[in-house]
Amino acid sequence: MTGRWAFNWIQIMGHNNKSLVALFTLISLTVFSGVFNHFYLMDLQSGIYILLSLLGVSLWAMKIMDSVKTGGLLFLLSSYVLFMLAGLMAWFKIPFNDHSVLGWVVVIALMMSNLIHVLSTLLRELARGSFQHDALAEALKQNATPILLSNVTTCFGFVVAAWYDSSFTSMAWIVVSGAIISYLTLYSWLPIILLRFFLEFRVGHYDDRHGLIDLISRIQQHPRAIKWAVGVSIVVTLISLVYLSQTLTMLSSVGVMLLASFGLLLIIWQDLKITLMTLLSSFLAVVLVLAAYFSLQGTATISAVVLIVPLGMVLDDAIHYFSRYLKSKRGYFSDEESCHRFALSTVGRPIWLTTQLLIVGLFILSFHPNNLIQQASFITIFAVLLASYIILVLLPVLRLRQ
Repeated sequence: MTGRWAFNWIQIMGHNNKSLVALFTLISLTVFSGVFNHFYLMDLQSGIYILLSLLGVSLWAMKIMDSVKTGGLLFLLSSYVLFMLAGLMAWFKIPFNDHSVLGWVVVIALMMSNLIHVLSTLLRELARGSFQHDALAEALKQNATPILLSNVTTCFGFVVAAWYDSSFTSMAWIVVSGAIISYLTLYSWLPIILLRFFLEFRVGHYDDRHGLIDLISRIQQHPRAIKWAVGVSIVVTLISLVYLSQTLTMLSSVGVMLLASFGLLLIIWQDLKITLMTLLSSFLAVVLVLAAYFSLQGTATISAVVLIVPLGMVLDDAIHYFSRYLKSKRGYFSDEESCHRFALSTVGRPIWLTTQLLIVGLFILSFHPNNLIQQASFITIFAVLLASYIILVLLPVLRLRQ
C-alpha cells in the first residue's frame, strides 16, 4: 500500500474520535456478550494460561522495547483481541477441544507479531524525531501490506488443513477469525488510543535507528566460522529432508499450502527469486526443527499437517524482511548488499523483538497440561528462533560485503 492513505485515516479518526469510539465500543460489547450467553463453551484453565502468557510477554516487552507504556499497550490490545475472539467463537458455538485450543496458540503468535511490528516501527519513527501522530501513520503504512500478506498465508494454511481433515475445522475458524480481529484492531483501537495517549518522550535509541547492522559486521569478522556454519547447515538440512520424507504422511496438504503461498506472493511481489527465498528459508527452518523433535520422540510416521502450524508463524518474519528488501530494491538501491542493509536496519530489530516475545509467551504456554499445546509451543519456539537465524544472520552474512 502506498500514498498518504494512512495519514488521511489518522486525520479522519482524529476528527471523528468520539463517534468512532462509541461505534467500536458498541460492536465490541455485542461481540463479547457471546461469552455470557454461552459460558459453558469456555475453558477457564486455558484462559488463565493465555492471560499469564500475555502478562509475561508484556513485562518482557517493557524491558526490550525501553517503554513501559508500550508494554502496557501491548497487553491491553492483545487482551482485547482474545476477548473479542472468545465472544465470537461463543456466538458460533465453537467449543474448546484439542485442535481448537491449538488455534488459540497460533492466534497469540500471529497477534503478537502484528502488534510488535507496528509498535516497534512507531518507536523507531519517534526515535528519529517524528511527532507521535505522524509516526503512527508511518508505522501503519509501512506494515499494512506485509502484515496482510503474512496473515493471509497463515490463514490459508489452516483452511487447507481443515479441508484435508475435518477435525481441524474449529481450529481454522479460530485462526481466521483471530487474524481478522487482530488486523482490524491495529487500524481501529490502536490509532484511537495513540491519538490521545502519548508514549514516553524518546530522544533517540541506537537500536531503533540502526537495527542489526552492527551484529552482521561483527559476525563477518570471522569468515572461517561463517563457512563452518553454512556447511553444517547444509548437511543437517539434507539429513532432515531425507528423514522427514520417509516419515511424513499427507504431504499433499503442505504442498498445496506452499503452492498457494508461492502464487500469492509472486502475484503481489512479481519477483520470482525473492518469493522462492521467502518460502525456502521458512520451510527449511521448520524442517530442521521437526526432524530434530520427532527423531528424539521416536515417532514412526508423522502427519505433514504438523508442518502447517510452525510454518505459518515463521513465514511471517520472512514476508516482513523481504517486503522491506523489495521496497529498497525498487525505490532506493540497485545492489543486493544495500537492499539487505536497508532491510536489517528497518525490520531486523522488530523481527528479533517478535522472536523474543514469542519465545516468552509460548514458553509459558508450554506448561499447559494439554500435550498438543505443549508440542505446538515447543516446536514453534525453536522454529521461530531458527527462522530468525536464517533470515537475520545467515542470508545477510552471505550477501553483505565487509
